Amino acid sequence: MTVREVIIGLAVAAVLGAVAVYLMLRWYRQRTGFTAGGAAAGRIVASDTGVEPAALLRDPGLGLCGRPDYVIQFEAAGRVLFVPVELKPGRRSRRVFESDALQLAAYLIALRGTVKDAASSFGYLRYAKTTFKVGLTRELENRVYEIVQAIRNDRGATTVHRSHAIVQRCTGCSVREHCDEALR
Repeated sequence: MTVREVIIGLAVAAVLGAVAVYLMLRWYRQRTGFTAGGAAAGRIVASDTGVEPAALLRDPGLGLCGRPDYVIQFEAAGRVLFVPVELKPGRRSRRVFESDALQLAAYLIALRGTVKDAASSFGYLRYAKTTFKVGLTRELENRVYEIVQAIRNDRGATTVHRSHAIVQRCTGCSVREHCDEALR
């Protein structure tokens, strides 16, 4: 065997191994359910990560839509309940970031618009080492409504000003090159 044939053989073996691991993990998740921070296991019914087909959640009244990383179906007291789960593997915080809580709240509102009474009033937010259960409180829901309204108001504005003082957000912004308020 030549060195080239050995390298090709190893590459093929690596790809087949990765596919096998993916299929085993998918099978395991489908059979056993997904546990979010010690919660009772549920069944993944939608995923924006490729485990299952994604589900677009919509709230027609607010005009809000989105795809959470996972939607999990639980059965409790003979009732079906759908719960969104959002993954933030790069976050290493002991507290929930407001922006993440607002994103999950938007998913909860859209989930309620999609599945009505089967929507849960909470969701899970998974950081690198911690899972948080975030409830849709009246205050959080009102904050989502305020933000949606502010976005709609700004759509007609000639100039929309930067809403933060975080250099990292500016550095990664898709419109940075056109922005006259970019942080240096």
